Amino acid sequence: MRTFWKPLAASLLCAYSIASQAGFKEEFTKKFPAAQGAQIERAFPGFYSVVKGSEIYFVRDDMSILIAGNVVDLKSNRSLTAALQAKAEDNRPKLDVAQLDLNDAIKFGQGSRRLFVFSDPDCPYCRTLEGSLSQLSDVTIYIFPFPLAQLHPNAPGVSEAIWCQADRAQAWRDYQGLAKLVSPDRLMSAWRDHLRQRGQPEQPLCANPIARNLALGEKWRIAGTPALVFEDGALIPGAVPAERIEAQLAKSHSALKGGKK
Repeated sequence: MRTFWKPLAASLLCAYSIASQAGFKEEFTKKFPAAQGAQIERAFPGFYSVVKGSEIYFVRDDMSILIAGNVVDLKSNRSLTAALQAKAEDNRPKLDVAQLDLNDAIKFGQGSRRLFVFSDPDCPYCRTLEGSLSQLSDVTIYIFPFPLAQLHPNAPGVSEAIWCQADRAQAWRDYQGLAKLVSPDRLMSAWRDHLRQRGQPEQPLCANPIARNLALGEKWRIAGTPALVFEDGALIPGAVPAERIEAQLAKSHSALKGGKK
């Protein structure tokens, strides 16, 4: 998933004037305009937390140090990062999952719980997420092909080719499997060989939901992949670990069941 933190982290290596505590947020967003809209609060002595989307960082009040990763309060043995993640997810507006047309997705599994994933077949973070998804149980996963052509020019064609296969779920797995076996510069030729071996044209064409998925993603302001949407409308972007997905699955499924009583 593309982020604004790489240029931010690089810029923090330079020297900055010390910002007053009262004006830290104003000074920070002035120096880093991409942080506009982030939740910035005092975290612990000398540091502020900066939360935007699924990204959480801690920045020293003189803007000289940025901390990424899990920050733990050793006195309480509590993860400050996890607490901020939970707070951000609770405050994020819920999506209307009734707007999802499951006919526009590739279905995996037969579990009682449901998970909807907007995924780009050429997104490396989506491939990382596949590993997390494979660890889940009692879940039906709906993959909505969501190719971001500006980042991955081949993704729209690959998405359409996968959709045109008789077994879309297997075709998705086959492409991801090829991506692990060959180098990026050989992936497309390997994929075309794969299609030819199965009697398919190099670029099969058929009616597909790609444009509808992209339009819905734009409506929901999904700007990157992967994006996970849960049964209660909770959205978590990024390649999150299986433990976090499982926790949200349980929470969302329970909330949905409670609402139907």
